[in-house]
Amino acid sequence: MTITVRLGTYNLLNGSGERWRAQAEFLRAQNLDVLCLQEAKRWDEGGYARMLGFADLLGMQAQFAPSNSHSCHLVTLYRWPRVRCTAFHPDVAEGTFHHVVSRAHLTVDGRELTVLNTHLAPFSGSSRSREADWLTEYGAAGRRVVLAGDLNVQGVVDEELEDWGVIPAELHSRHRSQLADGSYGGSDRLAMAKLVHAGFIDPVAALGIPVPRTAGYWSDAERWDHRSDHILLAPDLAPALTGCEVPDTEEARGLSDHLPFIVALELPQADAALTPDR
Repeated sequence: MTITVRLGTYNLLNGSGERWRAQAEFLRAQNLDVLCLQEAKRWDEGGYARMLGFADLLGMQAQFAPSNSHSCHLVTLYRWPRVRCTAFHPDVAEGTFHHVVSRAHLTVDGRELTVLNTHLAPFSGSSRSREADWLTEYGAAGRRVVLAGDLNVQGVVDEELEDWGVIPAELHSRHRSQLADGSYGGSDRLAMAKLVHAGFIDPVAALGIPVPRTAGYWSDAERWDHRSDHILLAPDLAPALTGCEVPDTEEARGLSDHLPFIVALELPQADAALTPDR
């Protein structure tokens, strides 16, 4: 016997503004059990009114993690009582991330699952690479860990942009690797390469499906279809993977500069021994 779990990650775009109700309705239709949100700006104001209202529309409960930069806070939502949060750490990297990484210890119908929610540094690959160093240990065998968020990096299997001239030169430092002579090469994927080498599984690569875009359609300055948003799985969760999807619709494209990325798992009923997460 197995249990189905649907997990999603979504960058709201500057706290949603007046789009938040439409975003909540759209995400409610995705039937998620766990949802990791980024850029929850001002969601802590008024006694966390926006966060609580959003969670209520989805029929979920929420945990808040304050960002270290630009008030791009994180929110982790879970569908209580089926999903319960037994512990929550809002900043497991202790202030060293450009934004933050949170850790939620969850049980889904009694089955343990650890969810890391993060938003990696947007301005340079070297910063993202340093942040990835904090996360690689979670890719070890023996753990049921999900790493979700806007990682601001392509997957290792994703196609290279053919013409970097479509991106303004002043933005190349955000996306491209810098060579020894100071010139730029291709997409900087060092952070992702570290995570995959550590054991994390990319569902898109594991399933062998076409790489979906999650960003690149919103701004003329960065008109480049690419995958920035990810849900990576520690090795013990790989056998549970049954599917992943990006709802790329006209409605979704009007709600944010990012699209949701969703993963489906079929978890076994019986728990194996787990390595405690730190």
